[in-house]
Amino acid sequence: MFNQLTILDAEQHAFLRFSANQPYDFAREQVLVPVVSSEITRVAREMPVVFPVGSEVPQALAGMPPGINAHVQSSGHWQGRYIPAHIRRYPFMLAPLPKQQETDEQRYAMQFDAAARHFESAEGQPLLDAQGRPTALLKKIQQVLITLMRDHAHTAQLVAELEQHELLMKKDITLGKGDNAQTISGVRIVNESVLRSLEPQALAELRDSGALALAYAHVLSLSNLDDGIITRLGAAAKATPDIDELFGGDDFTFDFDG
Repeated sequence: MFNQLTILDAEQHAFLRFSANQPYDFAREQVLVPVVSSEITRVAREMPVVFPVGSEVPQALAGMPPGINAHVQSSGHWQGRYIPAHIRRYPFMLAPLPKQQETDEQRYAMQFDAAARHFESAEGQPLLDAQGRPTALLKKIQQVLITLMRDHAHTAQLVAELEQHELLMKKDITLGKGDNAQTISGVRIVNESVLRSLEPQALAELRDSGALALAYAHVLSLSNLDDGIITRLGAAAKATPDIDELFGGDDFTFDFDG
């Protein structure tokens, strides 16, 4: 989704202008969308949520391979009631800066996709003022990205708790029937049998941390495999993809428009 990540530089990008309202063509091939805990219930209404092997956080299945996001219409509009934070934050990302000492506070550099259509118009909003300092818009973007990064870390912790209780099991998922069936491998789902057999103390710990809510939202989201947007697209496909080949990187992406 990110094609030309560039660190924002006060001198080099002094005249850069950002236009928020752009089509979602950049996400047309994004079939796996990282999800954080604060948005899991809203995402679960729209898309199946799974736990890909090797991923720190759950991922929403937004389309079917090879690279077709069912939620991006031909016009570039997003189809659905909720747009995941990973998509909305594009075209910005934070990059951690090296620490001089281990005790130093972690600092980050602002990155942007220089190839994004958001920067093509000279009529957009400035990210830097005349002195090269962040504008109110850029400060807002930075805060959104920091919040998302923290939520990503928290969500990874919740997934680790599910793993500790052996609640995630590998399972192939089949969409469609007959010649149109597609089998997706490389993912995990919550083992409901193990969940039901947990001791009260373990259930209470998962409840208090938020991991239990994450698990339940995931289970409910799987109904989208039967009647969600992705199902209608999957009926036309015949490939047998492996999600392990599709997942990679941490570049998950906010509409900063008001």
